[in-house]
This record gives sequence, C-alpha cells and structure tokens, in this order.
Amino acid sequence: MHMYQGQPIADIGLELLPNAPNPFIEMTLLWFNLPACTEVVLRVFDGHGQEICTKAGAFEKGENHIILRRSDLLEPGMYSYQLESEFGIASRKLMMY
Repeated sequence: MHMYQGQPIADIGLELLPNAPNPFIEMTLLWFNLPACTEVVLRVFDGHGQEICTKAGAFEKGENHIILRRSDLLEPGMYSYQLESEFGIASRKLMMY
C-alpha cells in the first residue's frame, strides 16, 4: 500500500493502481484500494474519448480488482479508464495488443 504523509492512501481516499499486465492480450486486472466499503463504477474510453465499457459493483475496504477482458473492448489499442467512487475519481491508461 502506498503512503501519503505517513498515512496509507487507502485510508485517505481512492487509490487506483496500474493494471496488470499492461499491455495485455486476453485479460488484465485493474487494482484499486478503498478506505471503506462502497459502490464503484469503472468506465473505459477508446482513443476518441467514447465510453465503450462500464462495470459497477460494491467493493470492500482495502485492495480490490476488476477484471477487464478482451471481449469488453473494441479492438487492440490504447484506452483510458476511470474509476469513480464516493471517495474520488481516478484515471489511468492501458494498452491491449
């Protein structure tokens, strides 16, 4: 877990970690930490900013992940993804071969 001013980031707010593997071929795991149980929405955008995939669910405090599969995306390329919760919004990029 990453720290900020001596306190775990997941105790402060949403922490979105790099997906692994990245780049990926068949599937990747999008890792994140939460300070408490909450609903989370994942949105994936193509290179033109079009939302192409949405996943949502309730997650526990601490480390969590969402699986993103090849079938969730349109074609190989660069994508951005955004994770939203009551604790904040965070974004990263990923690449599918």
